[in-house]
Amino acid sequence: MPRIVLLNVGTAAPRAVHRQLWLLREGDVVVSPFVPDEDFVRYVCGETGVDRTAIRFVSAGENLADEALTAPALIREVRALLAGHDAWELLPAHHTEGVAAFAGLCGLPAEAGLRFAAQRGPVLLNRKSHFRQLAVGADVPVPDGTVVTGPAALAAAVERYLPRTGTVVVKRDDDLGGQGNVALTLKETGPLPGTRATLAADAPEAAADALWAELTDPRNPVLAVESYHRSTHSFYAEYLIGPAGDVTFLDSGTIRRRPDTDPTAPELVWVGLELPAELPAGAGARALTASARMVALAAAIGYRGHINVDGIVTDTGEVLFNEANARWGGSLALHAAGERLLGPAYLDTHVLSGLRDVPALPLPAALDTLRRHGLAFSPGTGEGAVVLGYDPSGERPLECLVLAPTRERARAVEAAVRVAVGEARP
Repeated sequence: MPRIVLLNVGTAAPRAVHRQLWLLREGDVVVSPFVPDEDFVRYVCGETGVDRTAIRFVSAGENLADEALTAPALIREVRALLAGHDAWELLPAHHTEGVAAFAGLCGLPAEAGLRFAAQRGPVLLNRKSHFRQLAVGADVPVPDGTVVTGPAALAAAVERYLPRTGTVVVKRDDDLGGQGNVALTLKETGPLPGTRATLAADAPEAAADALWAELTDPRNPVLAVESYHRSTHSFYAEYLIGPAGDVTFLDSGTIRRRPDTDPTAPELVWVGLELPAELPAGAGARALTASARMVALAAAIGYRGHINVDGIVTDTGEVLFNEANARWGGSLALHAAGERLLGPAYLDTHVLSGLRDVPALPLPAALDTLRRHGLAFSPGTGEGAVVLGYDPSGERPLECLVLAPTRERARAVEAAVRVAVGEARP
């Protein structure tokens, strides 16, 4: 069945949009915030064996927020491209009210997932407060904590949970990538994984007042407060809930971070994701069992589409979960590339390592550098690197993906890529 792919990834940032092109296949109608860079489109199609002429793009000319998805001009252009087929699969990055309205305006049937989205149902799965409520109900282990509705309750929660580990994390209700997470600690105030800042907790009431003012707004009227646990592993598990509510495990991975080169930076640098997750056997089994319970609950209440569940293994061996995201995860592009380049069983034979911090180069120079140094992915050897995400302006780093048969080989290829790109930069 041909697909309508909605790149409503929450931003019009070029790299964030371009990396999703690895999901595309022949026959797709792709609704994008902008017309993607043609050289990059052809590069991805060449790597994946997709006929470029069999993919059609529709540009909204702006971020694909709900209002943009229902613009009459966009709907007319999309409908004109749907005329050749009676049945279409809708594949949005994020199921929203606007996606449900878009589907109706395009004449698509109102399936269960769209009816759920029309009622803003996915919001239940994307907020930190709701996650805690649903996870506890599904017997999914979470850190000790609570949801607070005012600065006084925030101060009380900080004082209550701070003694557990010496650190608490205060979370904005709806945010991504840890950008709404601030740690308060009785220990050293260095950068902590999953937070954007670490503050001293010597004056909890004053800190609570400041954080309440900073992290709440009309869209985020509550905060989550949790004991912060040092971890040995940060991981995620990604699933797809099908039209009938069937749950399919897609992939798992670990989250790699490093200290910033600036010693005064308040947060760690996100290096990328690595698939599959490398966890102790028992912890891995517990992680998949518990995350599957959370996903089954999401399916039972009506959600359809991609969903990932994030967690940690603590330094005492506990598996704890901290959030779910009912949307495309950052790993989906890596998973798609792995399947297209290595086959559906790639998790059995290979390690995929994402690098989000490779210094920027123009695409032709980046591809030439990989090829000249023998680092470009080779179907024959099953090893090498591809450019996963790209910003034509050069304002953002390249995102590369290394594919290798072992973690040791992945690290060696990563190091070689960094050296080669560094030498190629002016």
